Amino acid sequence: MTEFDAPVGIVGAGPIGLVAALRLADLGVPSILLEAAGTLTKQGSKACLIQGDVLEILDKFGCATPIKDEGVTWTIARTYVRNKVIRSAEYPLGPGFGPFINISQHRIEQVLVEAAEAHPLCELRWGQEVVAVTQDTDSVTVRATGPEGEHSYRFGHLVASDGVRSRLRELLGVEWTGYTHQDRFLITDIKAKLPLAKERHFHYDPPFNPGRQLVMHPQPDDIWRIDWQLPPDADIEAERADGRFDQRVRDVIGDIPYEIDWVSTYRFHQRVVERLRVGRVLFAGDAAHALPPYGSRGMNSGIQDADNLAWKLACVHAGHAEEELLETYHTERYAAAKENLRVTEATIRFMVPPNLARRWTRSVLLSLSHVLGRAEKHVNSGKMAEPYVYKESPIVQAGDDALLGSFAPDGHVDVDGERTRLRRLLGDGFVGLCFATEAASATEFVVDARAKPWHLPARLVVVLPAGASAQGLPADVVVAHTDDPSLLGPYGADAGTWWLARPDGHLAACGKEGGGFADALSMAVRSPAPYRHPVKGTS
Repeated sequence: MTEFDAPVGIVGAGPIGLVAALRLADLGVPSILLEAAGTLTKQGSKACLIQGDVLEILDKFGCATPIKDEGVTWTIARTYVRNKVIRSAEYPLGPGFGPFINISQHRIEQVLVEAAEAHPLCELRWGQEVVAVTQDTDSVTVRATGPEGEHSYRFGHLVASDGVRSRLRELLGVEWTGYTHQDRFLITDIKAKLPLAKERHFHYDPPFNPGRQLVMHPQPDDIWRIDWQLPPDADIEAERADGRFDQRVRDVIGDIPYEIDWVSTYRFHQRVVERLRVGRVLFAGDAAHALPPYGSRGMNSGIQDADNLAWKLACVHAGHAEEELLETYHTERYAAAKENLRVTEATIRFMVPPNLARRWTRSVLLSLSHVLGRAEKHVNSGKMAEPYVYKESPIVQAGDDALLGSFAPDGHVDVDGERTRLRRLLGDGFVGLCFATEAASATEFVVDARAKPWHLPARLVVVLPAGASAQGLPADVVVAHTDDPSLLGPYGADAGTWWLARPDGHLAACGKEGGGFADALSMAVRSPAPYRHPVKGTS
């Protein structure tokens, strides 16, 4: 029995599930998204920042430009101690979407929903609450209730992207390791024309939140998101009822007119599932790992989960790889989650010291940060998110080159007389990038690379110096020209180096001789030793 409702089912149509569906569709794999809510509803800014490198993923299916155009791009993060700037971190703008774009999660979801509902390989079903899941060696069966009663769905694989309160995690008995912090935090989105630069503003011990932290982020349409760390006895509902909440806001912004757009309190989590792969069910986003907002790692890392998982599912369903390739999804993204937790734990331990000794140390560091900046580098206001480097992955070539496992560096190139970026030549599948000083050596690479059979499809892109002749190169090879040093240096253009880029844009292998390219392709989808996990579920 091999009939499925869809090759892949996805539970949860938040940004992670929607990106998974759209990336799968890019790669020719149909999916059905099951969302418990009856429609898309606004819940304030929620995740309010998308990293420029993560927007590259959305660019693969045409959703990045409207988000970038509507969002607030910023390049400076200021850290204040007692209202004095102690550090101004500057991030390069780069050739692509900029380092960070502030825009509400809700607006991102609107753009993604519109794209998914228009795509013939994506089917989005609202009002479907999952009540049971079972799996065997060939399929996953999901029972869901909705407006028309109960329905059973059968899939080849299931993506669990149903958020921090994941029902699938509960149904499958997946261990949720880590902890939930006891301190509460307040998010308030206000609409106001504030005389502040459109930057990240992080405050330690400000007069408007003494002894605690506050962070402000600009959003489109004059919306500002303000996050307070709250004292244990704070009662926000009581504050809103008796007028103290207005004073709380006024203490931050002064007498400027404002409107409240959204208010919410939360406790943050430091958690990750024991395994991201449980049989044919793959956990992604907040269903797999929950993080504090510092550094904006939650949604950004979840979208990277979806991209990593989509190309591997596509390879398996196309017959280009064995089922066990999906074990590398757990290997790579679990390592990324643990790194995120390590970084955010260090931030938490500075922001909310767990004992008297650490509170004293922090107090000293904050005080010294005002004295010629001697301690400012030790004041932790949250390291900003960036793509994980899969250095230890079993499907990434071992080696000393710093680019192996990393997200491909970007730069400007010309193709057929049109200006574009290198990353826009990636993403549809595997790509061999050959950097050469002239066409003859590039042709030699192409001939050698094709001398041995390839076990999965790939495109070849040759990058030559600006103005160099492409004579002699086969017509089916994409030829790009560049004089951009941000490409020529890191990629070893002078040495005539080739690179293998995966569909998620990470670099899996490199070499000097084209004869190794076919072996690198095989290694990139090589299945590791099987993991004998229990097949769990409820019926």
